[in-house]
Amino acid sequence: MLSIKEIKENLLDACCNGEEMEAILSCISSGDTKKATKLIASLRKRQLEVIHERQRYIDRLDYLEYQIGK
Repeated sequence: MLSIKEIKENLLDACCNGEEMEAILSCISSGDTKKATKLIASLRKRQLEVIHERQRYIDRLDYLEYQIGK
């Protein structure tokens, strides 16, 4: 099992805000790992949505570059 310090570092690296971090750490401290896992999955989903949004921006730029370069 990871230490609390390691969990905090990972959450910070994943751009987790203070409120989210406290909720996850509270769940872990109380032994509710199922809820902590759900919260982490929710954060992961949010980060993945950001990646997909950024990919759409890149796709638009690629399309524009292609059309202009014809």
